[in-house]
Amino acid sequence: MPSLSFSKIFLVFSVVSVTVISNAEFVDDVCKKLGNEQFCLAVLKSDSRSKFAKDITTLTTIAVDVASKNTTATRDYFLSVKTGPPAVLTSLKDCIDSYNVVIADFRNCLKEQDCSLAGYDIHDAGDEVKRCQAITDSNGAHDSFITTSNSVTLDFCGLGESLVSLMCDKRGA
Repeated sequence: MPSLSFSKIFLVFSVVSVTVISNAEFVDDVCKKLGNEQFCLAVLKSDSRSKFAKDITTLTTIAVDVASKNTTATRDYFLSVKTGPPAVLTSLKDCIDSYNVVIADFRNCLKEQDCSLAGYDIHDAGDEVKRCQAITDSNGAHDSFITTSNSVTLDFCGLGESLVSLMCDKRGA
């Protein structure tokens, strides 16, 4: 009887291992199709749900969810900054508004039934980050932490747009 139990456990472990390996290959294959493969892999592999993703829609949802969380943390950091160079503080006021739109766009993207609208939401998020950067540049704060934050957020937008595009292609939309 004990060997039967061991056999069952071994079989279950084998099936789970094969599933996790094939899902890791799925994530790798999807990321290879995108412009920023290393960023894609880092984002998707940072979330344990990726191990079980079986389709591009799930990976898109995961990436946009991670982007939303990161963007919210960035906005919250911006809100916490109370002292610094005047150019940075002036830029932050407008950038906080932009990041509020970015967060809303990411969240709306996840609710869209129409692929083109999901793509629009992500594109609009990218435009808001670019607006924040233009304000930062015009205020003379280009070399500040705002620029670094915007660069990362634009990477998230690019990843989101690429995944939404793949998702729409798969759906035939």
